[in-house]
Amino acid sequence: METSLKGCRVLVTGINGFIGSHLARELIATGAEVSGLIKQGADLWRIKDIVGRIALENADIRDYAQVQSAIRKACPRKVFHLAAYVNVSRSWEHSREMIDTNLLGTINLLHALEAGACDCFINSGTCEEYGDNTTPFTEDQCPNPVSPYSASKAAATLFCSMIYKTKKVPIVTLRPFLTYGPQQISNMLIPYVIQKALLGQDIEMTKGEQTREFNYVTDIVDGYIRASVTPQALGEVINIGNAKEYKIIDVVTMILKMLGNPVKPKAGALAYRPGETMHFYCDNTKARTILKWKPKVPLEEGLKKTIEWYLARKDRKAL
Repeated sequence: METSLKGCRVLVTGINGFIGSHLARELIATGAEVSGLIKQGADLWRIKDIVGRIALENADIRDYAQVQSAIRKACPRKVFHLAAYVNVSRSWEHSREMIDTNLLGTINLLHALEAGACDCFINSGTCEEYGDNTTPFTEDQCPNPVSPYSASKAAATLFCSMIYKTKKVPIVTLRPFLTYGPQQISNMLIPYVIQKALLGQDIEMTKGEQTREFNYVTDIVDGYIRASVTPQALGEVINIGNAKEYKIIDVVTMILKMLGNPVKPKAGALAYRPGETMHFYCDNTKARTILKWKPKVPLEEGLKKTIEWYLARKDRKAL
């Protein structure tokens, strides 16, 4: 088992995504030989500064032949699987795409790796798998998905656990909790509030009394890297989260204050979603004990770094 990533051949699926791009930079910094799996024609704006330092393999993870070919070329020792179809709405509209990508895509990767020398496959689960379970969420709770996305990810996690038990394939499933930071362009709370504020638009939101935990992206990346070099993590499902809950309204208020209060939050303008989970945070005991991981970036510091990134790029298309 590798104890260092220097010179190690690694493959990152979803390398052009938010967490994947940050992970790729850190892997390069450790001296790893990094390959990335991307779909043909994928937008590379997040990794344009490191494209010359990684090997990109074109493959749609839904296509086994493409995946098999890419795996043979990359010949990875470790695989960080972050590619996914993400949509946390309760709508059934994209259910088939989620199953094809999140479950069958994961199975395709595992099959393609069967004959290789991979000693660690990190499956990216999601905190969404817990649904409306009792908090703090612990890994021994049964999945309780409340959306097609969380159901598809829970299915992939169960499949990975089964493969580990029956074939001893070296799999670790990490469940990163809500993550934020530079280069996150989405409708998630923190980027949504920052972008709205910079555009001078009021923040329409619920009353904001529900709580969430927020993890700076470098802390999450640290969890991935630690898991990849920790033999004791194999076969485990591990939460990666700081276990600190904040009220949504308090986080929105903090962001706006840091921006000089350019707009006001319209708390209560939106209704809570059906089945809204009012408390959402993890127990991170396993990460602390098995991975020797702990969060390093406080919320205020992480928000400052994220806002600085947006301010530096507020006139660019990526915003």
